[in-house]
Amino acid sequence: MGRRSIFPLLFIFCMYVKIIQCDELAKCYTQPVESCPLQNKCKCVKTGELSFCCHLQSYEDLVKNLECSGPRLQPITALHIYNMTTDNFNFAKMSPEFNKLISFSITNSYIRRILGRFPHTNEITCLNMSNNAFGSEWQEPLAFENLKYLARLDLSNINITRLPSIKIQVPHFWLDVSNNKKMHCDSILDLMKSCIGLKNKPFFINPNETFCLSSIGFHWFNSTEKLALSQVEIINKIFEDCPQNCSCKSYGYDMVQDTSTLHTVQVDCSYKQLSNLPENLPENTVLLNVTNNNITSIETLISDHTYKTLRYLYADENKISNILSLEGSTFIDNFLVLSLRLNQLKSIPMYILQNSFIKEFEGHIVKLGGNELQCDCSTVQSLKIWLLSNRLHIPDYDEILCDNFQYKLKVIDLDQKLACITQADWTHYMYYVIVAELSVLLLLIGKVSYDYWVFKTAGYLPWPASKMPKLPCDWVFE
Repeated sequence: MGRRSIFPLLFIFCMYVKIIQCDELAKCYTQPVESCPLQNKCKCVKTGELSFCCHLQSYEDLVKNLECSGPRLQPITALHIYNMTTDNFNFAKMSPEFNKLISFSITNSYIRRILGRFPHTNEITCLNMSNNAFGSEWQEPLAFENLKYLARLDLSNINITRLPSIKIQVPHFWLDVSNNKKMHCDSILDLMKSCIGLKNKPFFINPNETFCLSSIGFHWFNSTEKLALSQVEIINKIFEDCPQNCSCKSYGYDMVQDTSTLHTVQVDCSYKQLSNLPENLPENTVLLNVTNNNITSIETLISDHTYKTLRYLYADENKISNILSLEGSTFIDNFLVLSLRLNQLKSIPMYILQNSFIKEFEGHIVKLGGNELQCDCSTVQSLKIWLLSNRLHIPDYDEILCDNFQYKLKVIDLDQKLACITQADWTHYMYYVIVAELSVLLLLIGKVSYDYWVFKTAGYLPWPASKMPKLPCDWVFE
């Protein structure tokens, strides 16, 4: 069975299922230029439900030549227009006889502007507008919006800058935008983003020949003007994998063993009232910002494998109380910046951080300013000295505070006499006790001497002695 005889059966089948599946025969109906009828005869040729027209001058010219191509025994389901030259082509004015179109192609033509929209009743599943020379404002933005069964759209080699508005409503949608040298990347990305979370996604034809331009406001690849489709797909994958309520964007490139590059990602979840670190970060995430949330623990940093490439963590203004879980982790070995300013740390595990500080490469910056520690004698004798010796790694070392004093002193201003109770301090109290005891002894000696003098001169006994009963042993003292 020939290719031309297969098409009517194929398009009739598509009319019932409303989907064109991915195979070679699912392409829009087109014919080579050699099949054009002779110029001195009718410009259209009809084969059953298929029509092929060449060298037309207007929509009216199309209708006239379709009439001369043969009797309308069957509705047209596939139409290919080759080499049309006209100022305008208005989709909205197409007569009802075209409502049964399943495949519609206009190729190798010059049409300054496409006007109107296809009607809602249209059942086109395959639309081919390739290899045309359109004007700068070639089509209405919503020209294709009513094509609810559209499954294949070919806009290749027409020098467009932006995609028209497309609502993908079929499971398999095939799009060809190859060889458009002025196509903007954000236009392609907007289409991809509109399908995030949906089952209907675009599949690109000729991806190796599809490139786009990075505009001035397109912040993903500031150093690159021309991008391959694969790079735009990487960006879209970032959007798909981005945690809920967070924003994700490109961070840059990493070299891997001097042979390949990895596209790295940064994730911003700041000011989102999160109680935990986000889970399932995009692949190759190197920077995470969770500033100003209600996070109390960083256990996810250790347990979630998607954090394995993380090197920058900004978790300022949260409620994190300790970082003991970082001991022995991949992050503590590879991080470049760990910012935990204005949290609720009560102690700093120096031994965990020190192992990172001794590595012989740049980085390993830890920010701890604004945390209010429980300070004691070891804080003065160990932590204070450690902070001063590692101030290159802890740039805000002079902003770490002590919480258990009348005034919130800085750790580096803490005095040993204030924080440490030493043996020398107890000696001062013993002096006071000895002085008191000596004072009491001198008073007793003075009192006894006075009483003795009164007894010798006046014969009076002290009041306590005069009231005491006579004892058998008193003769010894007499």
